[in-house]
Amino acid sequence: MHAVQVFMNSLWASESDGKQHFDPQRVATYADRTRRRPPNSSSLGLSPHVDSGTIERWLDENFRYVYRHVFSGEWQRYDPFAADGRTEVREIASPAVCSMFRTFQGWTALTPQRTHAGTLNLVPIANAMAYVLLRALQDDVADDDLCDAAPGRALSISEKWHPLLLQGISPIPDLEPGDCVFWHCDVIHAVENEHHGEFDSNVMYIAAAPGCAKNDAYLQRQLPSFLSGRTPPDFAADDFEVDFIGRSGEELLTPLGREQLGLK
Repeated sequence: MHAVQVFMNSLWASESDGKQHFDPQRVATYADRTRRRPPNSSSLGLSPHVDSGTIERWLDENFRYVYRHVFSGEWQRYDPFAADGRTEVREIASPAVCSMFRTFQGWTALTPQRTHAGTLNLVPIANAMAYVLLRALQDDVADDDLCDAAPGRALSISEKWHPLLLQGISPIPDLEPGDCVFWHCDVIHAVENEHHGEFDSNVMYIAAAPGCAKNDAYLQRQLPSFLSGRTPPDFAADDFEVDFIGRSGEELLTPLGREQLGLK
């Protein structure tokens, strides 16, 4: 997995104008979740959205720098893989928002993943964010609306405001246990509401997050949670693992595992 994460990080332009924005060779572990859905289950699912920032994409000066070519009318110059400014953005803190910079979000399949069985859907266009940003500034959107973007939530992509983009939503290919799928941090994604498959649809969220000051700072906030078995700071506290017998701890980490968790 480390080699895959380094590869994914390396797809970005991590250096420009003599400045290194992040180290693609150094991986930071973002403790996320596993997901389990039994057959024939239905849920609210996850409607089409983008993670890691909503209204701050328009309001935060660092986000505006990332998207400066879009906002200046030169959207053709926007490169979604340019790292310049990405590690300086500051999201509104919320249990629904990731505090780390992830080059790619990811699923690792724990069971087979099939279409119509609770799988992942994507709009596989990394620069679709240019459309999202400019759509909110059109005359038919109220000045204080931003296409229903709400602070501290995922950035919603809806039929009301973005029907053209949603024409491109597609299921991921079938996955077998151990297969991974990664998608750019600005890519629109959703999870099927209905699970009509024959077996559990289980995945683990494992992203690619590179070494940078922003991620190092989060590692130091996350580390006490790992050591005590508590919920990571980005999530609503449930602390289910505190009293687990045999819970993984520092003593089971390899040197690489220690480095990725920020243990000195």
